Amino acid sequence: MNVIDAHTHTWSREIISKSDLDARRIAAERSGVEPVLDSTVHALRNAMSASGVTRAVVLPIDSALNQKMPLSLTEKTDWHADEVADDPDIITFVGIDPRRGEEGLKELERAVNEKGCRGWKMYPPNGFYPDAKEFDPYYSLCVDLNIPIVIHQGFTSRFKQVKYARPVYVDRVAVDFPDLRIILAHVGFPWQEETLMIASKNPNVSVDVSGWQMSASTVPSKVYQMIGDAQILRVFPNRVIFGSDFPLFEYTLPLKKWVDFFTGLQLPVSMLDQGYKQIRSDEIEKVMWKNAARIVFGESP
Repeated sequence: MNVIDAHTHTWSREIISKSDLDARRIAAERSGVEPVLDSTVHALRNAMSASGVTRAVVLPIDSALNQKMPLSLTEKTDWHADEVADDPDIITFVGIDPRRGEEGLKELERAVNEKGCRGWKMYPPNGFYPDAKEFDPYYSLCVDLNIPIVIHQGFTSRFKQVKYARPVYVDRVAVDFPDLRIILAHVGFPWQEETLMIASKNPNVSVDVSGWQMSASTVPSKVYQMIGDAQILRVFPNRVIFGSDFPLFEYTLPLKKWVDFFTGLQLPVSMLDQGYKQIRSDEIEKVMWKNAARIVFGESP
């Protein structure tokens, strides 16, 4: 089976902020593991090869408006675009904080048209609500450029603000821009019910399952329940997308095991007795690659 990992990250300690490095150290200490201070595209390629992942999407984050960053916005765009330029199986989005206004709009257009970036990654926990009307020119431009948006939702790192990452603040955007392809990352954990409600009512909204490795490795019933709810709300199987958040959860469930978990996903008998339908292999194929090929890559698998 083909596998597309639609949510990965690359960085080096030379291009991210001191506070982000500190946040990685704090998270690692809490989990009793070594912090990942460098995540190279070579490490991603190796993990893909070992896991049967055929294509991947890198999602940079623009945190420069509330942290001191080593690179300018354009330098960071170029860093990510250049590192995957020679790899036909890995693409990158561009990370832009929409509070940058006209500067950010120009960079979004340059990133797509000149650097080959395939979408926009938005990170509201840096301090903004996605439904602010002042950001509408960004959404209009994404429609014009025919690119999707991945919006971080839910739990975030130590020095970010989680209140901005509630899914309800995406609803107005989805309503006003019905041709905009929106992907809500992490199924908005811990607001997965709210996330699925937003996706259910807006056919242009999808979800990715990155970050759910923690539940899969400890209380897998939480994953089964999330998928079952997505099934009832008709978000699963056509608008659920596989992702890992690589390398952030390698310590709890490495990419290969996460791929194996989802490719073999079956609901327990207790849920079938409640009225949920068992997951079919053709539905898993949609989650593992066909949905991403259609929604992220703009293909017709």
